[in-house]
Amino acid sequence: MKRRRFPVIFRVSVILLLTALIAGQWWQRQAAGSIAGWVPAMAEVYCPAAAIYRSGTIADSARTLDGWAYAVIGNALFRDGRDRCRAKRGQSAGAERGPEEK
Repeated sequence: MKRRRFPVIFRVSVILLLTALIAGQWWQRQAAGSIAGWVPAMAEVYCPAAAIYRSGTIADSARTLDGWAYAVIGNALFRDGRDRCRAKRGQSAGAERGPEEK
């Protein structure tokens, strides 16, 4: 039985997808620059219960925004009277402080 090869467009798309995956992982570990300070601060003001990551990489800023978005979407979808952005008692706003802020 003769094996058929995938068309060129599928092979090229797989190569591009793998390249984007590898490049994306490399890019997200880069230092976030000026965004490293104000993204977690903004999320902490508007949604103190969102997990705040402050190590200063692009990935940590993205995780902070994701946590905030999940809380807002959860409030919009599940109207059970629970505020997902309010910090629980005994928590200091859910923030993970960096070593320079302790």
